[in-house]
Amino acid sequence: MSGEGAHASALGGFLALSRPWLARRRTLAAFALLVLLTAVQVLLVVALNFWSARLFDALDNRDAASLWGAVGLFAALVLGVVVSNAAHLEARRGLALGWRRALTAALLGAWLAEGRQWHLAQLAEAPDNPDGRIAEDIRIATEHAVELIATLLYALMLLGAFIGLLWALSGEVSVFGVPVPGHMVWLALLYALAGAAAAFALGRPLARATEGRQRAEAELRTALMHARDEAEALALARGEPEARRAAEARFAALGEAWRRQTAGLRNLLGFQSAYTSVAPVLPLLVSAPRYLAGEISLGVLVQIGQGFQQAVSALSWPVDNTARLAEWHASAERLLALAEAAAGASAEGIAREIGEDGVAAEGLALCAASGAPLAAPLSFALPPGALAGLEGPPPAAAALLAALAGLWPWGRGRIAAPPPAQCAVWFRPPWLPEGPLARLLDPSGEAPRPALVAALEGVGLGALSARLDEEAAWGAVLEEPERLRLAFARLLLARPALVLVAEGVAALEAEELRRLIALLRAALPRAVVIMAAPAPEGAERIRLAPPEGETLPAARAAQRQPRPARLIAWLRQGFGHPRG
Repeated sequence: MSGEGAHASALGGFLALSRPWLARRRTLAAFALLVLLTAVQVLLVVALNFWSARLFDALDNRDAASLWGAVGLFAALVLGVVVSNAAHLEARRGLALGWRRALTAALLGAWLAEGRQWHLAQLAEAPDNPDGRIAEDIRIATEHAVELIATLLYALMLLGAFIGLLWALSGEVSVFGVPVPGHMVWLALLYALAGAAAAFALGRPLARATEGRQRAEAELRTALMHARDEAEALALARGEPEARRAAEARFAALGEAWRRQTAGLRNLLGFQSAYTSVAPVLPLLVSAPRYLAGEISLGVLVQIGQGFQQAVSALSWPVDNTARLAEWHASAERLLALAEAAAGASAEGIAREIGEDGVAAEGLALCAASGAPLAAPLSFALPPGALAGLEGPPPAAAALLAALAGLWPWGRGRIAAPPPAQCAVWFRPPWLPEGPLARLLDPSGEAPRPALVAALEGVGLGALSARLDEEAAWGAVLEEPERLRLAFARLLLARPALVLVAEGVAALEAEELRRLIALLRAALPRAVVIMAAPAPEGAERIRLAPPEGETLPAARAAQRQPRPARLIAWLRQGFGHPRG
């Protein structure tokens, strides 16, 4: 994402991140289907409203034939409602899954690529829990987005349909001598507005009371966790009475916060009960004089009452969806922060060139992500087939291996080495993906079965040859020395041009390590082998001297500067929803 996008709103950034998927014809067709099904749902609601008028007119006129005709029509309408609701559910969930799949692929591509997941883990200001953001925040953002779109479409269509219907059915009445056309429309607007204002006024103290209760709950948990974590010291000091008094005091504060929240809930619930009870009766009472005067039929009276409720329901969309809007906004912001941090985590300070003739470094100054130097600048050149050992502080040695593998961007200088795809790092603990053993050894599937067996036998794991087609979590099935040997067999079959041996593999016995290195050099005579682990005698030495020189600027992830959703936050606090 561009630097300009870092200042975009959550909605603009979310749409930009989703643009490749949104622009697909299949996606546009799915949204068109959702609009069509929503329109069908609204038409069925309108049809049911007209059916109610027909039913009550038949009852008022004691017309049995019309009554049975209304019953048959009702069966058809119910069938239509069932089918349209089921189809609408399928369309919504299909859209949400497709959107989630597209964003998951985009975020995984930005995060799990070229070591960016590791780069971000080294940065102090990088977004936390990227796995949770990809798994949970994408789910919330996409599901809520589809639900908000679907319910907003429904509310707008419903409002348009019933505002027109109410206007036509209301006729014109005189209020203090002033003719008022469409008076039921104005009544619905005023009723919804007054209800929202009252709910907002009652909700603000409830939001504060809920936040107070959440703080009190957290303080009680903290007191209990403190007693658990310091159980031994507490017992030796005979401090149980004090710890108990502290926990009881926190619970007393929780009880007071609970009572304040109960009072707020009671007030809001009382208003909501009155609001929902009055809504179906108010339009009937207002229109009753016209019915009694014979200006409208009983069916029209009922039709007006139902139309009034539908219009008020549609007008209440912002109130009903404030919490969902706030949750969507929070998840969208977290996703955008991860996307921009991942996009900004690949900038390199060390120049890397593709070297066809061994490995070389010139003026290479390694530093940590914080900018602190790790070693003095060094230069070296290793021809094909060279074996070299590193001498110096372990952090500097680990950074040099990562830099040679193309994973360490922090520092300055130049490296000439084979492309990262031709570099292999033998480290502890090794990464062993789940699946068939044959695929673990050779992900490409090109190596013949005898080569796999020979690699296993060469590293002392010949007993696994009979299990090549077995699927297992090999990282959990095998002991650590076996895992290291299996990773080494995988390395042999990959035939890299540069092999980097991390210090952790020294967990193998020295004789076993020497034997495996000898096997590696015999199998790959032109590969350059650089070891942070103890190197065999006769290996060249690369000395990492203590650091010198100035500290480089600290590496930072791209920081998103979100625009606060003040309107959503204000509405949320007003309608009784605490801060998430």
